[in-house]
Amino acid sequence: MASAHKNHGNWVAKWKDADGRWRYASTSARTKVDCARFARELEAKGERQRLGLEPHLAADGGGSVADLLRWWLETYSTGTPSHATNKSAVQVHLVGSELASLKLAALRSQHVERFLQSKGATLGPQSVNHLRSYLSRAFMRAKEAGRWEGANPVANVRRRLIPKGSFDYLRREEVGPVLAALAPRWRPLFATAIYTGGRLGELCALRKSDVDFGAGLATFARSWDRTSTKSGKARSVPVNPELVPLLREAVLSSNSDLVFPNLTGEMHARDVDFPTVLRRGLARAGIVTGYIHVCRARVSKSGRRDPTATRCGHSELAPDKAPRRCPQHGDLLWPKAQVRPIRFHDLRHTCASLLLQAGCSLPVVSRVLGHADVRITLERYGHLAPDFMQFEVAKLRLGVEAPVAATAAGESGGSSCAGVAAFATDVPEGAPTQAPENEKARGYRAFRHSESGAGNRIRTGDPQLGKLMLYQLSYSRKVARRSARDSTCRQDEARRVRLTRCGRCSPGPWADRPCRRRPWRTRGRSA
Repeated sequence: MASAHKNHGNWVAKWKDADGRWRYASTSARTKVDCARFARELEAKGERQRLGLEPHLAADGGGSVADLLRWWLETYSTGTPSHATNKSAVQVHLVGSELASLKLAALRSQHVERFLQSKGATLGPQSVNHLRSYLSRAFMRAKEAGRWEGANPVANVRRRLIPKGSFDYLRREEVGPVLAALAPRWRPLFATAIYTGGRLGELCALRKSDVDFGAGLATFARSWDRTSTKSGKARSVPVNPELVPLLREAVLSSNSDLVFPNLTGEMHARDVDFPTVLRRGLARAGIVTGYIHVCRARVSKSGRRDPTATRCGHSELAPDKAPRRCPQHGDLLWPKAQVRPIRFHDLRHTCASLLLQAGCSLPVVSRVLGHADVRITLERYGHLAPDFMQFEVAKLRLGVEAPVAATAAGESGGSSCAGVAAFATDVPEGAPTQAPENEKARGYRAFRHSESGAGNRIRTGDPQLGKLMLYQLSYSRKVARRSARDSTCRQDEARRVRLTRCGRCSPGPWADRPCRRRPWRTRGRSA
């Protein structure tokens, strides 16, 4: 049974924990009653833990956060496509931090929030969200496996807002020159990426058995060395007729089961700089934003030519690559093309953008890209398909026809009917070109009311309000004067009348009614 006793001037609580062992703790309680209440609460908590009503934490606090992260990497992250990235990020940013040294029982949401705030100074919001995800997933897997029975302190930490950045893509007129400027060994790979929207890993893992020229389909079922794609589903993409010759050439020239192998017949490594290959093709095709002319002369401080000296480094920005000379040494400047920073993944954006601009529907583009939901495609590329929005909105047909008189007034420049005239553009064949006389008169009166009033000092265009509305105001003024004279009068909301004190103080037509201030007094007209 929980109890309290005093030791060296401090009240000590004694209770039995969930394991049935006696515990002692010195408290800051000022009275024995407070200390005993604290001991009973701890003992009740241990009883609930023993009955399974509350999580029973380990005696060592569940271990440290670093131990939990290592356990999660070895148990759940190993074998996944992102294991290398997960392991690198956890070891660099989490294991060596102060947060990793805390016990799981001592970790709180504020500790995680302060840690993420410190990382936000050097990392982007998406990277910070990844660190939060590692911690949260480790706690969730530990609860599922029974390694941790407490709460997940990361669940109450908010995610960082990731700004939606714009993406760049190749325009229709740029695709042909870029493919022609690429080397023959790279041209089929880049062309397939543009026509099919495949990811880099899916293209590098594409096999000859995945291409069916008879059916005109290419199936993406793997990514890099994994047995599935990013979405976990295989998808078949129609092969464009313009892509068939290039794809057939790649299949025939390949010396392995892969369609796009490296020079040794193996799969390309992930560190191959495909963006540089693409940008060089853009530069050779002349698709640039400008040129930087750089002086490459090696001149010593004394002005002599020295092959071991550092380069001059003088540079000039120009819109063309016309020959220019260094103002210091007179050497010809070396022009460097400045191309847009397009990545290989931007070829996937190029495929989606050009398909939408060509008139393909959003569901078709979503199936080609392998999106799980068409809303992802709409949110990402919806601004590139304005015709799709107009076509869908134009499906609404209500059968509303604008009056011909209003249309004629709008065409003549009337401001009040301009919107109606713009709306009624399609007039059925055989419709009368002029309205009857009574319709003309009504239209003219409505126009006169809306432009110059109804003629009776009412500035309104509604013909129903052509007459004045009179209200009886004398009674209200009389009641207002009486209320101002006698502040104790009240208004009866149910009967909408004014009550005064009594007949003595305020004689009137209701002097025979009882007074509210003195209910026992009856009113009378006689003073």
